[in-house]
Amino acid sequence: MKQLIIILCLFGLMQDGISQLSAHTNTTTIEYTISVEDSTAIWAVLDSFIVNFRQPLEVYIKRHLQTYLFPHVRIASGTVTIIPNADSMPVNYWQARMPKEWDHSEWLSRKIIQASLLKVHVAVIFRRFKKDNTI
Repeated sequence: MKQLIIILCLFGLMQDGISQLSAHTNTTTIEYTISVEDSTAIWAVLDSFIVNFRQPLEVYIKRHLQTYLFPHVRIASGTVTIIPNADSMPVNYWQARMPKEWDHSEWLSRKIIQASLLKVHVAVIFRRFKKDNTI
């Protein structure tokens, strides 16, 4: 009987949660405040990240990796990878992941979506280019 009561209570909570969800739209807004100095620093890191991620990787990769915090969590291609340090991402690491014709990438958009004193989340869209600047 006790289990039945617990199940019924959980079902009631679920129904309440579902009715509350249906009243909301599918968009989320996160309020944040960030200083001009902090946003300038964030854009500078992202600029360095993209400018130094290009061919020849042997020349640029060290400066590119200076924009990372380690351990680094990489979410790409449906996989989450934890990378302990810059030495774990040598040139051949990237060559195995990039299309053979790839030369460089450029930002299409960058938007700060969440920020605190300790962390910032930026939604980005980028495009990969060949040496002749075709996509």
